[in-house]
Amino acid sequence: MKLLGESLKIDQAVVPQALAPAAMAISRFFPMARERKALVAVQFVSPDLDRADIFDIGIVDDSAVAPAATTDLAALVAAADPGVRGYHQVVPGVQASVLSVELAAAGDGALTINGVVFPYDGAPTPGTGEWDDAAALVIEINTLLPNLLAAAVGTVVTIRSAVAGEQTITLTSTVTAVIDADVVTLEGVAYLEVDASELVPGATTIAVVIDNTGTTGTITASATLVRGDARYVPVPQAVA
Repeated sequence: MKLLGESLKIDQAVVPQALAPAAMAISRFFPMARERKALVAVQFVSPDLDRADIFDIGIVDDSAVAPAATTDLAALVAAADPGVRGYHQVVPGVQASVLSVELAAAGDGALTINGVVFPYDGAPTPGTGEWDDAAALVIEINTLLPNLLAAAVGTVVTIRSAVAGEQTITLTSTVTAVIDADVVTLEGVAYLEVDASELVPGATTIAVVIDNTGTTGTITASATLVRGDARYVPVPQAVA
């Protein structure tokens, strides 16, 4: 396909698959000898990825020993292996696409959502961010953060972007009753990019790694790889 005059190659690098804690997936190696840049989009969903869980994503070129087991990618990063051309730790509760928070027994503290503070108050004042239950919090989020959409089922509040793909959600909490397991990242997307010039000299291919290094949450993850035109292929332009 072409986007803004540039020919793009789009591949499913990692097909959707369930990764339990201490499980990893690696794509096959894709050639970069004729491409200028590569962008990887890792999409994931989970019913139980809580704030105590972290998973790693990365791009490695063929100069590195390809990760074959969980934590292999992290070991390459720790060793400053030059073949790791992209690396990111996905932290639940940070820049999530869809997130839920369980508020049972909440009675103090505050939630901070995308920088806006929502304090608990037994007698909340509407429009101030104060809340005393899930239903009241939903009203406050939808009022003070109109780019987000919140809904409650019982004591669980689920938050997503009001316009799909426009916003992410970051939530922190000082509410005593809200423990790590109560904040669940249900959906998310993470991106990595590499330029062909960044590969180790002699390396010509790259692979995508997804490693669930957490201890609780199972993720279903996939990775899409987009590669651009060769570096010296000019983009067609029209003269006004």
